[in-house]
Amino acid sequence: MPWYRQPKADYGHLKDRTEEEALKRAIAYPTYGEIHQLGLMAQFHARAVAMWGDADVLRYEDLVAAHERVRAADPTFFGHGRNWVGAFLHDVVGNVVGHGLSLGVLEEISITGGRAFRLVRREPLFERTGSGSWRRIVEGSKRGAAQREAYRVRHAASLDEKVRELVGRLCAGGAAFPDGWLTRYPEQFGKLRGLAVLVSDARTTVETAHHGMHLVDQKWWVRGLGDLARNVRTAPAAAVPDEDLESLGSLT
Repeated sequence: MPWYRQPKADYGHLKDRTEEEALKRAIAYPTYGEIHQLGLMAQFHARAVAMWGDADVLRYEDLVAAHERVRAADPTFFGHGRNWVGAFLHDVVGNVVGHGLSLGVLEEISITGGRAFRLVRREPLFERTGSGSWRRIVEGSKRGAAQREAYRVRHAASLDEKVRELVGRLCAGGAAFPDGWLTRYPEQFGKLRGLAVLVSDARTTVETAHHGMHLVDQKWWVRGLGDLARNVRTAPAAAVPDEDLESLGSLT
């Protein structure tokens, strides 16, 4: 199976469940993702931090509303623009909370009137290595973070000329803006949803997108641009009328 293909999700556990049942079950027993999938756990943590925002505590009955406020407002938030409703939506929110509890970044507390959850850690638990794999952040990895970031920035700058060339070819060929960029690179392109039809509509953003990418994503990005550019035919230059050639000649 290609790296970009995911197994078809199974939502059989939601059959005949009410919204309340779906939320409670996913909090108690998350229905998607395993604790050893560190990249996915990093995403759940980031989504929890976004959900809680400036708040320290969210009441149980406010969880879905908090999730939906962020999902509607932030183009980079998972599920932005999707029509999620009912038990499915409550299952999604329950997974964020359930994995947050398993990771120890959330804790359940008792308050007057019912259940509530406190966000106890906002700083990331995991980081991507230079190879693209994920690992838990420990003191040793923190010490090397500055050097890794400096290298990432230098590597991005080294790609500038190649990226501008490839993007120029895409723009000259009238290439459509790929929908896949919106989901694979939400931080770079999420805000362009519904706005960019052609690559040329967002040329500056596309030319500089790699500066915000992880080192591994930078490499994939340039390869992807190259693949797209090879499949785009640049329109031939229009012939210059004879009278214009004569005019141009008089200027030399």
